[in-house]
Amino acid sequence: MYPACVAIPTDRSQLIPALASCWAFIDVLHRVRELAQAVPGLCGKSQERKRFLVSTALAEQCRHYIQHLRQKLAKPSADPRPVWGSLSWVDPNNLGMSHTVMFGAQIPNTQYTGAVFDMVERRWVSKVCLGVGDASFNFDPLFEEAVIFEKFIIPWMLARNPEGPRVTEELPTFTTCFLSRRDV
Repeated sequence: MYPACVAIPTDRSQLIPALASCWAFIDVLHRVRELAQAVPGLCGKSQERKRFLVSTALAEQCRHYIQHLRQKLAKPSADPRPVWGSLSWVDPNNLGMSHTVMFGAQIPNTQYTGAVFDMVERRWVSKVCLGVGDASFNFDPLFEEAVIFEKFIIPWMLARNPEGPRVTEELPTFTTCFLSRRDV
C-alpha cells in the first residue's frame, strides 16, 4: 500500500492499487473482527479480544460507510466532506511531510481528513491514512493490533486443540487446467 501511495505523484495510475489495498485491508480486518467474536470457547470478557475489538472498531465504521454509500448518495446532503474521502501518506524523503490526495468530485469548501501527526511523539501516526467521512483510518497502528491479537489467538486455539489449526509457512497449491476436445 505504501509504495503505491508514494508513486502517486509521478504515476497517477497507482491511485487505484493504493485504494484497493486500503479497502482490502479494511474489509479483511472487519471480517477478522467477526471471527474474533465467534471463536468457540473464547470468553467475551477476554481482555485480548476486548482490546482487539475496541482498537479496530474503526474498520467496521469505515466498511459500513462504503457498504451503505448508495443510500448516502440517494439523500441530499450538506456534508462538506468528499464522498470517497482522501488518501494521505508520509513522504519517504522527508518524514516530516505528508501528501494528501482527494479523489472524486472537487466541490468548493470541501473539508477532508488527512494524516495525523502525534505532537508528543513527534511523528506521523501512520505511513498511510485513509480519510473516510470524519474519520482518519491510520493503517499502521491497526495492523499492529491485528498482529498482537494473532500472537494471542493462535497459541490460545492450539492450547485448546493441539490437532489444529495448523499454521504453516507453505501454502498448499492446486493447479487445474481444462482441456478442450482439440487438446486431448
